Amino acid sequence: MTEIYIVRHGETDSNIRQACLGHKDVPLNEKGREQVCHLTQKLMNIEFDSVYVSPLARAIDTATPLKKKANMTMSYGLIERDYGLWDDMTFGQIQQEYPDEFKMWHENWIDYQIPDGESAAMVQKRINETMDKIISENDNKRVLVVTHLGAARHIISYLLGLTTEESWCFTLDNAGVAVIQIKEGKGLLKGLNI
Repeated sequence: MTEIYIVRHGETDSNIRQACLGHKDVPLNEKGREQVCHLTQKLMNIEFDSVYVSPLARAIDTATPLKKKANMTMSYGLIERDYGLWDDMTFGQIQQEYPDEFKMWHENWIDYQIPDGESAAMVQKRINETMDKIISENDNKRVLVVTHLGAARHIISYLLGLTTEESWCFTLDNAGVAVIQIKEGKGLLKGLNI
């Protein structure tokens, strides 16, 4: 059995604003750093065989205290959705500045490719390929994956055999943890926001 711990990075100021934060590299805020300290305490007795992390600072700063003796591998496949021209904008800002594109996005949020960015379908494909590689490299091991909300939703839905559309049925708090066990190719959700 392979056990995957999926962690969302600690809070940023963009999270407070409820912005569509993608590839823009913003730091953890003070609360986010405190969340990472609490998370480190919560997971301190768990040994991970491998740690995979998005290459953005907010994910790296969340993962670093958790890695202990395990090797930490940066993976572009775990980066948040590329919001292109909309990166770090709120829904209200997007709707005001890009009303036609915003409407198309809401009519077909899975396939609509954000200007200079990605569609949800593109992110799901990238996540699926990344997770297949991680799982194949870590059979019967305990793995830590530190990523972002959107990417975490895609990871969880993929590992549980759900659709991209169903990825919106759950959320992961800042510095929250989801645990999924993979046995005989099937995923079992053992915990969400633990």
